[in-house]
Amino acid sequence: MRAPAKYQPAPGVDYTKVLTGSPQLRMTATTGLAVILFGFFFVSQGISSLVCWIGWLGRGRPGTFTSFSSMAMSFGVPEGVLGANLGLASFVVIAMLAMRLIHRYDTHWLASVQPGMRWRYLVIVAVVAAIVFNAVYWATDGRVNFHWAPLTHVWVYIVIIIVTGPLQAAGEEYFFRGYLQQLVGTMARQRWLVVLVSGVLFTAAHGTQNLPLLADRFAFGAIMGALVVLTGGLEAAIAVHAVNNIFAFGYPALSGTLADARTMSEVSWATAGTNVLAYAVIALLAYAIGRAMKVATTTPA
Repeated sequence: MRAPAKYQPAPGVDYTKVLTGSPQLRMTATTGLAVILFGFFFVSQGISSLVCWIGWLGRGRPGTFTSFSSMAMSFGVPEGVLGANLGLASFVVIAMLAMRLIHRYDTHWLASVQPGMRWRYLVIVAVVAAIVFNAVYWATDGRVNFHWAPLTHVWVYIVIIIVTGPLQAAGEEYFFRGYLQQLVGTMARQRWLVVLVSGVLFTAAHGTQNLPLLADRFAFGAIMGALVVLTGGLEAAIAVHAVNNIFAFGYPALSGTLADARTMSEVSWATAGTNVLAYAVIALLAYAIGRAMKVATTTPA
């Protein structure tokens, strides 16, 4: 049975304070945290394993499922890319269910303070991000390191990356910059602290990484978190994240280095610096576009 939306934010508050309009904040925040942790460790992994299992059966059960799954999740076969992306995409649903069933809020408050998804803004930022990311890539790493050596059945990889990459990005944004920031916002007064916490957790979730890569990912998480607060919604962060992922895995699929991109744990300071500069430029442009379009940054008065 669908639980009706019962509560809504106070008027004139920013994105991080959306959930402060509901009673029993401590209890609902604790329950919500338990739900997203369960989703992170079990639901997401379960979906990824299910997709790999279906792929293993479809291929006639080559070897053991454990060995096939390990190879797939290293992106050795397309099923691994599909499973990983759909597993993370499930966080859109998990966050929405938590919003509706635990906090009794309409799920549109997750997308933005308008409320709802501002699609025109998202598309414009995505186009800008694609231009900047490609300009930076071909001026630096791509110009030197890209070699045409596509994977076998590369078109399958490309279709999966283009179709499910944005879903995966949306899942991470709904989780880290969306529901998590709103949840932390019920406990922290300062917006910068909310952004800091979500950035740290986003970085930690990516596993083993050297110091430059850690700085790179933390900067991405923090910049996207700040962008969500400053623009009042997830649209710009989803657009930037989706475009970044499409090209970050699309080019390696075309150069035969997709498995290396998947298991990357080290980058140089030069690469990290270039990446952070690109994130910052895109974020500034996204913010300026948002100001020009007069997107809402606080809940309706």
